[in-house]
Amino acid sequence: MADAHDQTRRKSFLPNLPKAMTRQDRRKSMHFKPDYNPRPRWMLHMQAVFWRVLMGIGMFLHKFANPKPPKPNFSKSIPATISGQKGVIPLQFYVPKDWVTQKRLWEGKPEAQFAEEALIEEDEEEDGVAIKNKNRRVSTALGDFGQNLRRRRMNVRRWGGYPVVINFHGGGFTIGTSTDDARWCGTVVDECNAVVIAVDYRRAPEHPFPTAVEDGVDAVLWVHEHAAELGIDREKIALSGFSSGGNMAVTVPLRLYQHQNGFEESDDDEQDPQAPARSPRPMSPPSDSSPSSSGSTQVPPGGGLVEHIDPNSPAPTLSSPSPKTTATATAKSKPVSEAKIRCIVPWYPSLDYTRTREERRATQVRKDHELPAIFTNLFDESYLHPPKSVNLDSPYLSPGVAPTSLLQHGLPQEIIMYCCEVDMLLDEGEAFRDRLRSPPLNKNVVYRMIEGEPHGWDKAPNPLKPTPGVREHYLRACRELRRVLGTQPGVKEHATAQGPSAAPRGSIQVVR
Repeated sequence: MADAHDQTRRKSFLPNLPKAMTRQDRRKSMHFKPDYNPRPRWMLHMQAVFWRVLMGIGMFLHKFANPKPPKPNFSKSIPATISGQKGVIPLQFYVPKDWVTQKRLWEGKPEAQFAEEALIEEDEEEDGVAIKNKNRRVSTALGDFGQNLRRRRMNVRRWGGYPVVINFHGGGFTIGTSTDDARWCGTVVDECNAVVIAVDYRRAPEHPFPTAVEDGVDAVLWVHEHAAELGIDREKIALSGFSSGGNMAVTVPLRLYQHQNGFEESDDDEQDPQAPARSPRPMSPPSDSSPSSSGSTQVPPGGGLVEHIDPNSPAPTLSSPSPKTTATATAKSKPVSEAKIRCIVPWYPSLDYTRTREERRATQVRKDHELPAIFTNLFDESYLHPPKSVNLDSPYLSPGVAPTSLLQHGLPQEIIMYCCEVDMLLDEGEAFRDRLRSPPLNKNVVYRMIEGEPHGWDKAPNPLKPTPGVREHYLRACRELRRVLGTQPGVKEHATAQGPSAAPRGSIQVVR
């Protein structure tokens, strides 16, 4: 009786404080929970198709404005290998003007052969001596002219040295196509003399999370493997993307790192003060001492690989075996690619899905520029499926709250990021910027907020009224890309009204 009396006194004396959340409870609260009745998948599919058609009309008007954006030079389809959902991934290629000529002249010729290209090759057969004497006579007669010719040809060879920028389009992972960013792709081709590859990743609701991110990884691995065929420098791979594509520009390198190395979380990661709090909802935040979720799954005490989320049961799970098993299987089958990302360029990206749409809208400075709920509900419900299986704090969905160690090793040192002032994603973008710049990450983040502009400002459907500032910001981003990736031989900057440009003389300006 005394014990019961004491318990009653304690209950009446102490306030009803929220209990500290366990790691398991915390992970349960991180699942997507729509505050409306979820719609069947067939209905989401019909709505997605409807909005894809309307967006196609809007993009047609956007591209109809002069000067018209370029069309892809060619396309390829690659197999999906990372995702549990097999299929093909179309790639659209935008290449520099001299790419075809360079391919014809230099494809398959090693660099050592390139330096000797102007010389007549020596024959190693029995009559080689006579042929060698003939070669010497020809070389003597040509004299300095031959040397100058070789020097000139060496200066113009670009095959095997083209940078490559892999771009991911926007549309909430649900609508949009790879050619939506044709003006950006054309600008990068001209300004950086780079090959640009636009990825037609598979979209929700047909292919929910994490299919899009894993399709992006497949694109990077394929480009790295076929670098010689494409004439690119595999050490100069950059990623760019807009909106949800901006999310992919950040999450694809993280997923690529996990694919190559396996990602092990340590106890220090769970208590990392640099990682932002991932409270499920502001009304019941966990205490600072409570363990935090830092990935897409729990990790055993001894460390291990992060498990991946089964996006659409009963599709195959993405959980990985132990590191030893992985290494053995890899050694026997196919070597793991050593592809590295040199730079990422996310434009107005979504970075933190642990924030509700209401929380995001509360940070927007102008309510008349909010993205309507009819779109955001469709995007979230289509991509975050099934809700009970998608952890909103997965680093491949919410890189803004990803573990510090994964950001440190998975992201490149150079990051070029643009956010819009009148955008519900601005706050999480600037929080991510500050985290990347701060110790221990210390990334070199070139950041700019586009003042007075809403989300997707550069994709205005009005073909008569030019959107101010688009070319200016595109040129500034390309200048940073040239700084990171290096300037191609013969490429020189010249002044324009919108800023320094390195586009070839006489090239068509594709952005007003």
